[in-house]
Amino acid sequence: MSYQRYAISNASGFTLLELMISLVLMSLILMLLFSGLDLGSRSWQKSAEKAERMSGEQLTFDYLRRTLSGMFNKQLGEGGDRESLFSGTHHALRWVGPTASQAGVGGASLFRLELVGDGEEKHLLLRRWLYHPEILEQAPAEGNDWRDPLGGDWRSDNEQVSGLPYSEHQLLSGVIDIELDYYGSQQRGIPAEWQTEWKVLKKLPRLIRLRLHYPDRITPSLVVAMTGR
Repeated sequence: MSYQRYAISNASGFTLLELMISLVLMSLILMLLFSGLDLGSRSWQKSAEKAERMSGEQLTFDYLRRTLSGMFNKQLGEGGDRESLFSGTHHALRWVGPTASQAGVGGASLFRLELVGDGEEKHLLLRRWLYHPEILEQAPAEGNDWRDPLGGDWRSDNEQVSGLPYSEHQLLSGVIDIELDYYGSQQRGIPAEWQTEWKVLKKLPRLIRLRLHYPDRITPSLVVAMTGR
């Protein structure tokens, strides 16, 4: 019996100080583990967002390449009042091209590609009018006139516009600037070169180059050759 009392009285245990040190070490280990998991989660999220953005850019560029390469040199009106439907500035573009099958209609459409919005809310917008004299010459709905200056201050107001003759599509968001250039000669005898604006009404440029500016980068150039139709 005396031996049992001696063994119990000499049993070792944790002191309060040792217990506090252990808790602090466990807290540090858990904090490091949580920080690593959080960093990994954020890295994965950024990678997913980047992959999604790159996929969206690729789809947009593929669509624009098909539509721009099949561009038509069309004019509206008769005689001396004929107006070219192609218009190219450094920050916006208007052209007549084939309508994608996804739009639900065949034939051609009048397109406008421009950057709309303010501050960080800018997005690349593609607007489409069915290429038909009755549609292009009729009184447009407010805010949906294809004759508005390219790159002007425009706001969507298409609730009353039928989806067949007119539609709009937000292609990409987060874009802060769009850069368009045109390759060709605007005067006879002048060598072809890259220009920021195309003013010739009777012919199309030979090449169109598109670059998109994001806050952290500039996309590789999309260069499309015109068929000259």
